[in-house]
Amino acid sequence: MDLSPRSMVVFYALFIATILQLVPAYDGWIDWKPNFILTVVMVLIVNKPQHFGVTFAALVGLFADGVFGTTVGQFMLIFTLCGGIVLLLSRWTHYFAFFYRFLVIFCISLFAAFAQTVLVNLQGSLIALDYLPGMALMSALLLPLAEKFMGVSRES
Repeated sequence: MDLSPRSMVVFYALFIATILQLVPAYDGWIDWKPNFILTVVMVLIVNKPQHFGVTFAALVGLFADGVFGTTVGQFMLIFTLCGGIVLLLSRWTHYFAFFYRFLVIFCISLFAAFAQTVLVNLQGSLIALDYLPGMALMSALLLPLAEKFMGVSRES
C-alpha cells in the first residue's frame, strides 16, 4: 500500500493528537485541556475541504469513541456535527485571515464541548459547564501549530 506524503502527515497529526489527548491532566489543568483530535479534524476541513469532509470527521469520531471507551457514537456525533458546520463555513473560512479562522475554531470548539457535556449529562454523569471556555480557547490556540505541522498554513 503506497501512501502519499500528505496522507502520512495527516496520519502522524492524528497519531500525535491521540497521544496528547490520552496524556492525563491534573487539578486545574483539566479545565484547560483542549480536544486535540477535533482540532486536527477541523484544521484539515477548514484548509482542505475538497479532500476532507463529514465522512472523514465521522470516521475520526468513531476512532475517538474506540480510543476513549465512550458510548459508540458519542464522539462520532459531535465530530460529524462539527465537521458539517466547518464544511459549510469552509467556503468562506478558507479565505479568512488567521484571526477569523481562530474565531471559527473557537466557536466550534465551544459548541463541541457544550454538546459533549450535554451528552454526558444525559447519560447520568454530572459535569459542570465552567470549563468549556478554557478548553475551547486552548483548542483554538492550537490552530497555528496544527496548520504549520500539516503544511496548510497560509501565513509567512
